[in-house]
Amino acid sequence: MPFTPRAAWADVPAAVRSAVADALGAAVVDHRDLRGGMSPGPAAALTLADGRTVFAKAMSAEVRAHNHLLVRRESAVLDVLPVSVPAPRRLATVERGAWIALVTTWAAGSTEGPWTDESIDAVTGACRAVSGHRAPAGLRPVAERIFDFDGWERVVPEDDWEVAYADRAAGVAADWARWTSGDALVHRDMRADIVAVDSATGSATLLDWAYAAAGAPWIDLAQLAADIVGTGHRRGGQVATDRAYRLIQTLPTEAARFVVALTGMWRIRAATAQHAALPTISTWRRDRVRALRPLLTRLLTDLSPT
Repeated sequence: MPFTPRAAWADVPAAVRSAVADALGAAVVDHRDLRGGMSPGPAAALTLADGRTVFAKAMSAEVRAHNHLLVRRESAVLDVLPVSVPAPRRLATVERGAWIALVTTWAAGSTEGPWTDESIDAVTGACRAVSGHRAPAGLRPVAERIFDFDGWERVVPEDDWEVAYADRAAGVAADWARWTSGDALVHRDMRADIVAVDSATGSATLLDWAYAAAGAPWIDLAQLAADIVGTGHRRGGQVATDRAYRLIQTLPTEAARFVVALTGMWRIRAATAQHAALPTISTWRRDRVRALRPLLTRLLTDLSPT
């Protein structure tokens, strides 16, 4: 993903790395730095003296307080997920000064994009497995894990497409807090770089659970549809749009509304939200909005009253 590269695991203070090893009960004998994601903090595969491989991420509040909070929140979420949810298991959380580190079990498979038919099928199955669970007590409503879904209402149109469709998109997204509500377990951050797809088994593990919430059971599949287009399909943009559209057609009408609202969120944030630690995120969001236009045109046409 086109963001500032992550820091290296070696950049984590020695006291934090030592505390991680103590919490795991085994020395770290090797590590491999990982890329991707939306955090400037380090992420790594750690090889332990007892033969285990584990995943670790760390973040300093002095670098980006938001991501530091997300690591702490994910630690709490992982502790309450049922074992039948396709998610990593928390092994340790360490806090020293401004730093926090989370260590989980290793998830087999690849997090590399673009999407393929096989990876879409695997992640679709994982999303359905997640939504088959009732959200554990303590998880907040999804409306508290979604922001700027009124984006189309605030957009100043920049081109002919937005002149033609922004008002219609704003109407479709209206009242989103009501129609996204529910009591199903929702991951709420579905992207190709935070799922591990195991081609050997045709299964997937969902990573990065900081935004988990209680909501409508179709939300993760709707966000998956948007990411298929935003990240792309190995066989090209038209295939990505067609696959996403077919997936949305299997879901309640609100799923189409969600994709419209999600795109509006990216559009308004590209125009208004800048992050020093992630300087290219606005470009990433704009690229997604433009890639999603063919899908949005179809969805808005379907949703328009006859």
